[in-house]
Amino acid sequence: MELDVSKAFVTPAKAFPFEATVTLPPQRVVGETITFDPVELSGTYCMYEDNVIRLEGTLTTVAHGECALCMQPAQEPVSVSFAETFRRDADELESDSFRYEGKTLPLDHMTLTLAMLELPMRFECKEGCEGSAELQAWKKNNPVSSNDEGAPTQHPFEALRSLLNEEPEQ
Repeated sequence: MELDVSKAFVTPAKAFPFEATVTLPPQRVVGETITFDPVELSGTYCMYEDNVIRLEGTLTTVAHGECALCMQPAQEPVSVSFAETFRRDADELESDSFRYEGKTLPLDHMTLTLAMLELPMRFECKEGCEGSAELQAWKKNNPVSSNDEGAPTQHPFEALRSLLNEEPEQ
């Protein structure tokens, strides 16, 4: 999916609204296939500097996987606010900006990145799922677990997000 941002070249520093729908392919995550409903993006775009475009808005979708406890289908709503920079000269491997050419922004890579970072650590079909018969039997024979206090977070990249929020040492 490409977003036409030609208006930003005509009127720099002015925010223009946008809405887009991106279809993401299924993703393999730790041996599990995760699928997504069509991803809805909405927000604004603006050219701030020569050839630098800022895209701000929200992303919403539903991710589908298997319950980690009973292996039944499970889903998790995904909603995230974003503010991303696109540059013509961006090296996506080295910088935190996305690359674009011409007067359109490719949204697929950004959308996939944002959606993947918001996935839960594990899917559960419902709160309090008892799990499969095998899991219940195992729990009966092994009543003490190293995870009795619960997982500290539901997002696998939560620790990385906290690094982005830290102030650099002077």
